[in-house]
Amino acid sequence: FRWRSSLWKLIWKELLAYTVTFLLISMVYRLALPDDQKKRMEKLIIWCRQQSTGLLQPLTFLLGFYVSLVVRRWWEQYCKLPWPDSIAIFLRGLVTGGKGDQARIVRRTIIRYCLLSYVLCIRRLSVRLRKRFPSMHELVKTGILRADEASRIGGEDSEAMYESNWWMPLKWATEILAKAQKSELIKSPPGYAGLMGKLSNFRSALGDVATYGHIPLPLVYTQVATLAVYVYFAVSLVGEQWTMKEEVDLYYPIFMTVKFLFFFGWLRVAETLYNPFGEDDDDFELNELLNRHFKVAMTIVDETEDPPELQKDIFWGQSDPELTDQSEWGEMNITVQKEDGDQNEIIFQSNIERRDPRM
Repeated sequence: FRWRSSLWKLIWKELLAYTVTFLLISMVYRLALPDDQKKRMEKLIIWCRQQSTGLLQPLTFLLGFYVSLVVRRWWEQYCKLPWPDSIAIFLRGLVTGGKGDQARIVRRTIIRYCLLSYVLCIRRLSVRLRKRFPSMHELVKTGILRADEASRIGGEDSEAMYESNWWMPLKWATEILAKAQKSELIKSPPGYAGLMGKLSNFRSALGDVATYGHIPLPLVYTQVATLAVYVYFAVSLVGEQWTMKEEVDLYYPIFMTVKFLFFFGWLRVAETLYNPFGEDDDDFELNELLNRHFKVAMTIVDETEDPPELQKDIFWGQSDPELTDQSEWGEMNITVQKEDGDQNEIIFQSNIERRDPRM
């Protein structure tokens, strides 16, 4: 049983309150009303039941369309979040000229500027990033921003839509690339054009995400869907009551509870996914994503180690290679380098002793 992000966590309070209210109305009808008022109550129950039956089909269509729109918007926002890996790979392969650490400084600076623009743009939308970086001072303390760069960008305290300077580090990155090409740190003109295209795509993706955040779904659509659900179930509090004249007289609304789970579950899903940059269970874990981007991108552009030695692979010379356990690799010793400098040796031993007859 999973509680986090579950249906029960989202609507247990509403379901409990609704069930208690339903049972209270039932007790008043059965125990507190005199006979003449019971007859009036039974007429009211039948009338509400007839009226609510006609609302079920349009409510299903309205709520289903609204939820599908919110879910699609939620997924598109995540897909449009840019990843710096492609820029880092282009930088590692193209910015290789010059002497000393000049090319390395260029690569690391451009990646840092890309991630700085990422943070400045997304923190205007994300509650989690705003808590982690409430001001430019926190960005300077992390090292992703220098004090002189912060003075150029500004305070970034305005909540207005178009007053942020998150684009400025990307402008600096393009200027650095232009100088790198002139100084022959980038020796391939087509590669330089491709790298500039990657930077442009990164900026466009950030702009798309910012647009999603600043221009939400029309409020009237959310209000109509919410009002329709609440009105339907308010009428059903009376319309779904069992009268004492019916053949089956139940106290607990079994099928009403099922409908409540369906419709309020839909509505709560839409409310949860409406703003994916909040702190709900299903909102984006942008802090972990940012940590991943910084670690991977910096590792790619940095000259940490050479790639493995070129060797013929085990499938060399096979006309129809297959991914199966290779018997000649019966035992392999793999040395794993830890972050603290220690080394661990892992031994893999194959359980297959046969050999493919085609080899």
